[in-house]
Amino acid sequence: MNMLLLPLLLLQSSLLLPPRTALENPAAVSRVPAKIQKDYDKLWSRFVAAKADSQLTRDLDSLIKKQKTFDPAVTLEAYIELYKGNDAGAAQKFQQAYSLNPGNRIALYYLAELAYAHQDYSQANRFYSLLLSIDNNRTDVEPKRQKALLLATEQLLRSAAVAEKDNRLGDAEELYKQALTIVPNDSTLHLRLADLLAKENKPDEAGLQRKTAEELLPRRTETVRNNPERKSDDLDDLGRWGSDIGVFREIQAAPSVTRERVAAIIVRYFPQVTERPKTPQIVTDIETAWARSEIQTVVDLGLMDTFPNHTFDPSVLVTRGDFATTLARLIQVLGLSPITVAPIATPDVASTNAQYPDIQLVLGRGLMMLQDSGGFGISGDISGQDAIRAAERLLRSFQQAQR
Repeated sequence: MNMLLLPLLLLQSSLLLPPRTALENPAAVSRVPAKIQKDYDKLWSRFVAAKADSQLTRDLDSLIKKQKTFDPAVTLEAYIELYKGNDAGAAQKFQQAYSLNPGNRIALYYLAELAYAHQDYSQANRFYSLLLSIDNNRTDVEPKRQKALLLATEQLLRSAAVAEKDNRLGDAEELYKQALTIVPNDSTLHLRLADLLAKENKPDEAGLQRKTAEELLPRRTETVRNNPERKSDDLDDLGRWGSDIGVFREIQAAPSVTRERVAAIIVRYFPQVTERPKTPQIVTDIETAWARSEIQTVVDLGLMDTFPNHTFDPSVLVTRGDFATTLARLIQVLGLSPITVAPIATPDVASTNAQYPDIQLVLGRGLMMLQDSGGFGISGDISGQDAIRAAERLLRSFQQAQR
């Protein structure tokens, strides 16, 4: 198997490491030959005791010389490097352990965590994906993989845009192609690469990319091609949604949105909320939901509520009133300062209605608008386009507040 190379990590470790007693014994993922079982057990006990790591490393080296394919010893050396704060050394050892045993889930997990900590999101996504392929019961890994995928795509696209602006067209081409390995079915990205290839005087390659874009999403091609501002917006969309960009397009065109998709919109536009303090809640019906990690996040943050039986009902449509309440709670979580504006008349929503303050807040901020009838339409559906526009407006407001 080809060895996956992790770039040299030069920064001091930013991983939050548990006590050594809480670590999984590498012997749990690889068989220990009976003839060295006692020796290995002693080495593990010495590691857990955290005494004389330098001598322990020398003893492990001696064991590895005798048992060249014994990956638990190499994984144990990687643990030692982690606790020394030597990320580069730890990554090298975990990579060695993985090459010896592609089923070493411990090595894969820490390779992913180290890559993520050092903002190598593409590698983090790759290692998380490999880990899930051999251990799909790791419910903690899929949300991390999705976030790494999103950040990897965004990172590549931002870098490509800068390279193109600086007229480093070869660099931009390579970056766009790397992004396409992550989201191969996005028409916008194929079209962007086609335009770049045309600038590089590569008409045949440009034609192939344009043909691919047209086959993937023919209805949008001409609009995107002739509208540079739309191209920039589409790159932002792709950066947020990654391989789920198709779902985003469906949301945009939908006359109404479900609770699951509202949860996805919130987390994709405001990924920083995943780092906010949460109160874990029990949700019983999202195991097979497409956006289960996003649902869990918005529930734990109190942005959306479960029903009395701890169900979320992902497919239930969201009313305009409930969406306003979710936005109002999100504004509070983001720490945005309140704004003082005169109440906007809402003939269909009395001031005694529990959702009236939330509705006034989103109307005052311009996140949602009154309907043509002059009312708010509290119990009506909200379209996907209106939900996305509201998220975009709130994001701009939040970004301005951060400056």
